[in-house]
Amino acid sequence: MQEDYTYQILKKCNGKVILQIDEQLLDVINAHFTIKPQQQQREVPYSVKKQHNFQRRIVPFFMNQFMHWAEEMGYKQVDGYLRAIHKKKTSKQQKFELGDLKKLFGAINPRTKIIQMETQTKWIEFLGTQAEICVLVNNKIKDQSTKQMYIQAIEHLKAELKKEQPYDKFLSLPKKEESNDSLMEESKEQSIKEEYSSGEFDEYAPTYKEDPYSYLSCAYSNYE
Repeated sequence: MQEDYTYQILKKCNGKVILQIDEQLLDVINAHFTIKPQQQQREVPYSVKKQHNFQRRIVPFFMNQFMHWAEEMGYKQVDGYLRAIHKKKTSKQQKFELGDLKKLFGAINPRTKIIQMETQTKWIEFLGTQAEICVLVNNKIKDQSTKQMYIQAIEHLKAELKKEQPYDKFLSLPKKEESNDSLMEESKEQSIKEEYSSGEFDEYAPTYKEDPYSYLSCAYSNYE
């Protein structure tokens, strides 16, 4: 005589079902089918998340300090160049973004070549002589360990200058520190968001058919 087993459907979602069944029925299922338990996704370690979030704050912080330093030093063209970019920000906080730094060290605009190259030179000078001081005297950074993280970040910013495309992969964490593919996807998505939010496709941005250097000249002319 065939035995009767009971079950209850607890939840249905996206083609999956959560069941409550008799233990005897589970034994029957296991005897006739090979069931692999669903692997639990590993959570990204807190330390990796913290590092990734901090890395996104590095460029806005140091570019803002760079702009104020250029003003104090009387580097009028550099200050004007940076303020022109800063003025174009539409967000409430008006923060500099990674895309701004990538443009600075990207293709040279023949019409603003002098100011772009001067700004590059002054950025290198700032990293070498003033960046650490800006961190040490900054009263808004209360935690000493955070100050150390910013100071260590200066070396990462310097190291990027030796690469063929400086700051192009700055938000990507080293592979050995990634716990799963989702972190890499998050990093890629953030890089894309940085590109869009930094004005990559605003009304002044050129298409591939137009002058590829018009963004910088437009930004600087707006300041004037």
